[in-house]
Amino acid sequence: MENGKLGNFCKARFAVVGYPDDLAVKNVNGRPGAAQGPGRFLEFLGRLKGEAPVLESIHRQVLASVGSDLEENHRISADLTATEYRALDSGADALVVVGGGHDYAYSWLKGLRHAIPGAARVGCINLDAHFDLREYKPVMTSGSPFRRLLEEKVLRPEHLIEFGIQGHCNAKDLWEYARKNKIETIPMEKLRFGKAVPEFKKALQRLRRKCDVVVVSLDLDSISLAFAPGVSAPQPEGFSASEIYQMLEISGADSKVKSLGIFELSPPLDVQDQTSRLAAQGAWKFMEHKLRRKKR
Repeated sequence: MENGKLGNFCKARFAVVGYPDDLAVKNVNGRPGAAQGPGRFLEFLGRLKGEAPVLESIHRQVLASVGSDLEENHRISADLTATEYRALDSGADALVVVGGGHDYAYSWLKGLRHAIPGAARVGCINLDAHFDLREYKPVMTSGSPFRRLLEEKVLRPEHLIEFGIQGHCNAKDLWEYARKNKIETIPMEKLRFGKAVPEFKKALQRLRRKCDVVVVSLDLDSISLAFAPGVSAPQPEGFSASEIYQMLEISGADSKVKSLGIFELSPPLDVQDQTSRLAAQGAWKFMEHKLRRKKR
């Protein structure tokens, strides 16, 4: 960069919030390990380089303080998310959150809802093999966040897109719940043969027309285990690393996408840190394209 200036990059600040907890994964009999996800993510993110000043633009990295009370963990994490989001004020600024179990999509969106003006319409694209619409009573599970968000009216059904859902991963009652609530569902079968990225771009355009703020939730089990073995519930079929990178680049370049969530990174289940590297590089590409986005 000449004379210390950003050159072709716009100014942006990023905050990274980690939720080091997998209690809700255990509640659904999933394989534990995601509590170690945020720490390993930050380790590999810190190793990345490039022309874009991504790491220099991260002004805060913070981990939520968690204990053995899951509901209290969610309350603390939602408050932390709201605080960090409020500190971001530029049009290109963005919040990146890392789990932990996907139940922390609940804390994340609840915190954002508190931080964003009440009249604003918030939408979410969930990249996932699972709906994550399970019951959250008597206990919260990593498969429950979107049902709880909908039923607590933090998120509206028409503002949620389930992208990459796999039939064998979801019980009949979850399909019925999605249909009853008219949740847009794009199954993996419709995303084969190179269709994933263009269909994601169309889905994002549909959502941004209806919403003022959009977030992208990436459950790493939406990615084929050939690329992401380090998750609680790996799937043989799923997105490739290149498809995920392209979707995150598209998200980063969009002015309405204000936050990215990455969940279910489980280092003890990983192979040669393959999934940790993918998660960190995906977040880097999201932030890089925030910096490359033309000022409007």
